[in-house]
Amino acid sequence: MPGGSVNLTCVAVGAPMPYVKWMKGEQELTKEEEMPIGRNVLELTNIRQSANYTCVAISSLGMIDTTAQITVKALPRPPTSLIVTETTATSVTLTWDSGNPEPVSYYVIQYRAKVSDNGFQEVDGVASTRYSIGGLSPYSEYEFRVMAVNNIGRGPPSGSVETRTSEQAPSSPPLRVQARMLSATTMLVQWEPPEEPNGQIRGYRVYYTSDLHFPLSTWQKHNTEDSSLTTISGLVPDITYGLRVLAFTSVGDGPPSDILQVKTQQGVPAQPTGFEAEAELDTRIMLSWLWPVQDQITKYELTYWEADSDNNKHHITFNPAGSYAVEGLKPDTLYKFSLAARSEMGLGVYTQSVEARTAQSTPSAPPQEVHLISLSSTSIKVSWAAPPAASRHGNIVRYSLAYQAVSGEDLQRHEVKDIPADVSSYVLEGLEKWTEYVVWVKAHTDVGPGPESGSTRVRTREDVPGAPPRRVEVDNVNSTALRVSWKPPLQQKQHGQVRGYQVVYSRLENGEPRGQPIILDVALPEAQPLQVLRQNADSLLAGSRVSITCKCRAAQVISFGQY
Repeated sequence: MPGGSVNLTCVAVGAPMPYVKWMKGEQELTKEEEMPIGRNVLELTNIRQSANYTCVAISSLGMIDTTAQITVKALPRPPTSLIVTETTATSVTLTWDSGNPEPVSYYVIQYRAKVSDNGFQEVDGVASTRYSIGGLSPYSEYEFRVMAVNNIGRGPPSGSVETRTSEQAPSSPPLRVQARMLSATTMLVQWEPPEEPNGQIRGYRVYYTSDLHFPLSTWQKHNTEDSSLTTISGLVPDITYGLRVLAFTSVGDGPPSDILQVKTQQGVPAQPTGFEAEAELDTRIMLSWLWPVQDQITKYELTYWEADSDNNKHHITFNPAGSYAVEGLKPDTLYKFSLAARSEMGLGVYTQSVEARTAQSTPSAPPQEVHLISLSSTSIKVSWAAPPAASRHGNIVRYSLAYQAVSGEDLQRHEVKDIPADVSSYVLEGLEKWTEYVVWVKAHTDVGPGPESGSTRVRTREDVPGAPPRRVEVDNVNSTALRVSWKPPLQQKQHGQVRGYQVVYSRLENGEPRGQPIILDVALPEAQPLQVLRQNADSLLAGSRVSITCKCRAAQVISFGQY
């Protein structure tokens, strides 16, 4: 970079050792009396230009030299001779000179619309000195400049050039077209310029007809200079005319406005213009229109209906205004609206219908057909159907469900969220065994959840008991009989309906069981007390010690008849 610093070191070795000096061209940079032996360091500061520096080694045997090249690299200079060589309605072609003696990496073009408050837009990586920029607005002034880029960075911009893109036919129709009858045969029409004129408006064409079925090219036409109103005479009284207005530039015609219908009856209002509908809430749509031109409006008459039910139309009459809020509508429903103005002379023409959909709301009904199936002792399958279509009030985006045990150790209410909308069942797992659960299901739109379904109950399936009988006691009845008694397991550990018990006993000798244990199956309700009697010669002997184990049996384990 200009202004930088560098040290050049020159080392020379020989016998005898040489003196070393630096030169720049013919200029001696080291004084003769200050020449060092063997090594010389040249300190260069504030370097502005590239140059060659020569190191010279001198001894009694002769002289040798070598050259070091210092190159100063800088940001590129601004390009020069920037001009506009071609324009269209949407593009501008630029050419320029590099302005740099050294090659540059590429160019950057910056441009902006003169009427815009935004900064420059950029086209990066331009490899040549000619480029066409597209996507511009017709008949608009732009400012352009170019910058060169090298491996050091981006240089300063060139001087700016300004130009205007060419004209184009308007791309939008005239605004706020209105009309009223001055007499039974003369109509006053007025409008505002189009939003996108794309050039200088040369005039307007007013098309009108009494038969809207014919194409526009067959309608009667009334041309006017660059004015915002005109009168049309010679109309047929007591019929309805449709009219459309378009603007044109030197290039061509723009699109026509929407059809405006007018009755050729003096004093009858024209069709309201600029009629629009916009949803404000899930049950309200706001209507707006342009205030008429000097028409003596006494009432407005509104007709509206659901888009998919043309037979059920609603009619409302209200005082003159420029807007009206329709209340009490259904959420997430498409409605159509048509408006007409009334004066003392009669009712004007209804507008073409406009549409608006009310905002979504939360569902007003819960999911339907909620069913529960016990899959195992710890899982339940929940299934459901979506709320009725008329009660959804929007797109169902997800479901949620809640469940709670009626009894047991965990009585908290649990919730499962964000079940996908295309899912209609869910398996609850990790539940308590042989426990009754209550389940509720909700549907959600983007607005929020609807009401819960009614509570549905199911009990998880039975399982083997989770704890042994309690307080097992054994008493001697006589020398060959024992009396065994016990308490059932705790209720929450039974995991089902206890159907019976097993008493297992064996004889002990020296503290160890002898022979196979004997199993007695005891069914309820004769479960206790139990008297173990002598059943064979080896079962109970007088004076012997017996080991007794008591087990309870759940219904699903195995019935006694299946042993």
